[in-house]
Amino acid sequence: MSFYPESILVIGASGRTGVHLIHAIDDYNSKPIATSRPQISAFCRDPSKLDEDIKSKCTKIVQGNARNEADLKRALDESKADLVIMCIGNGDSTSKNDIRTASARALSNVLRNENKQEQSSSSYSHVKAVVISSMGAGGSQIKIGFGMGRMIEFILRNALKDHDGQEAVFLSKGMRHRTMIVRPTHLTEGESTGRVIMFGNNEKSPTTRTDRKDLADWTVKQMMDETNVHFGSPPVNITCAH
Repeated sequence: MSFYPESILVIGASGRTGVHLIHAIDDYNSKPIATSRPQISAFCRDPSKLDEDIKSKCTKIVQGNARNEADLKRALDESKADLVIMCIGNGDSTSKNDIRTASARALSNVLRNENKQEQSSSSYSHVKAVVISSMGAGGSQIKIGFGMGRMIEFILRNALKDHDGQEAVFLSKGMRHRTMIVRPTHLTEGESTGRVIMFGNNEKSPTTRTDRKDLADWTVKQMMDETNVHFGSPPVNITCAH
């Protein structure tokens, strides 16, 4: 059954990837061929980090902590989102952090109504999720020549562990069937080629970099596709063609 979101909540909206995703959704909405024109809501800790252009594209801007179930529930209720994009992270830091895993658990608990402390009449069983993960997470390998992939995986081991936890939550019972996980190669800015390649877990990556704009454009195109082929399917590895 085709799914066309009417309202999209971007969690991590003030980050570099979140900003590109908001632009990509807005660009999609402006096209004559758009099958639907979903409203955009931004969720972040500090809305002052959003520039005026991004704010103008959003119907709602919700301030909150992605680790906090009550904040996430409020964001879902205010935005009336039927699709959530998780693009939260820890910037370029390679230090230990569990923001991806903790926010995934919090959102999953809300979507599955698992908070026993608070009885809620709201149902979020219809809400789908798109998760921006990373190549090297969830058992995938960063395969680059001369052993460079192993070295990169070691450097990124803390971030990848956090991505592992995030993916495990969204691939669990009650979430897997309504989730699309995207694993890009190393993210860049200002290197858009407009061409994205998918590849398998056991394949060597055709290239080593994915521009955030290309990631956002490709992700929005896939989640708005009438086949919804990537929801409920294994995570998708992508990179940019030169």
